[in-house]
Amino acid sequence: MSKIPFSKVFQVCKNGEKLPFRVELEGVVLEGFLSLKNALGLVRLEALLKGQTPLVCDLSGETYFQNLNEVLDFYLSDGVISLESGNFSDIVECESGMIDLEEILRSELEMIRCDYHIKN
Repeated sequence: MSKIPFSKVFQVCKNGEKLPFRVELEGVVLEGFLSLKNALGLVRLEALLKGQTPLVCDLSGETYFQNLNEVLDFYLSDGVISLESGNFSDIVECESGMIDLEEILRSELEMIRCDYHIKN
């Protein structure tokens, strides 16, 4: 269940329920819930990113493994969202009416890997 239609989330979560999910990629697990932010028609993703990922030390060039235990909490939009009505810096725009959880996990891992790292 790495791809979930927005329509399913709207149907399942319309009365305040949460839709659980779990996706794994490269030994890292993204597990949490999807829920509705009704006023704006957005889906809220609340999850925990756990596992180990290889990183490269920016000082030595040495590869090492970093333990991950990151809380994620942001919103998902079905397509492009207008920023006129407020500050929406924590919104991920999804395409084709689908929430691709594997792609979200891949993107989170890539953001971590692109950051500056020093091996302890």
